Amino acid sequence: MEENYKLLSTVLKELQKAGVLKHLILAGSWCQYFYRIVFNASPEIPLLRTTDIDLLIPNPPKIRVHVDVPYILASLGFDAHFDYKTGLIKYVHPDLEIQFLTPALGRGKDAPYSIKQLGINAEGLRYLTLLQNYCFEIKHEGITLWLPEPEAFVLQKILASQERSDSIKKEKDLGSAQTIGELCLQSRQRCARLKDIFNSLPQTWQKKIIKTAQKISPELYQFLNQRI
Repeated sequence: MEENYKLLSTVLKELQKAGVLKHLILAGSWCQYFYRIVFNASPEIPLLRTTDIDLLIPNPPKIRVHVDVPYILASLGFDAHFDYKTGLIKYVHPDLEIQFLTPALGRGKDAPYSIKQLGINAEGLRYLTLLQNYCFEIKHEGITLWLPEPEAFVLQKILASQERSDSIKKEKDLGSAQTIGELCLQSRQRCARLKDIFNSLPQTWQKKIIKTAQKISPELYQFLNQRI
């Protein structure tokens, strides 16, 4: 994992140097690497073994710079892999794979979202507005990075799991939601934040979260269910 992190750190520093990183939010499983810092190296948060890096671009993007991100990644040993079925481009290195995501607004669309300022495209997915709307900055080893608030991460993972057709990825989503969610419940401040974010969501989303939380965590279910 440390070798993977070294490469990720290099990527983030190069994107920061180019003025791009401040427009991105780290999403997906690698958030947990930094949550271990936020939660004082809590042993409940597992060490990562995934090579997938998800970088979220807010929608609509508010990017004023024009940067050739594929060139930056190519200079670090990443190859662009084009998926002819979806039109998406991922950036693949022997140790890591980078994909760009963005919230799908309204009914969404089948084609990728073009981010012309960065020379990339992004996959539009539901529920990512949660991560976009509730995020914070963390500084670590010379990197200033946007992360989803842990409370938003929990709720988004529960919702996203219901969109998964891959049972292994679904299980990982729910495992992450359970672990981080139960850690949040140990803090009054985080409980209050979890309540605020949950109550801000549409009732249809709340009901989906409650239904799934009942299956994965009695503590999380009880906390959320009394606040509908």
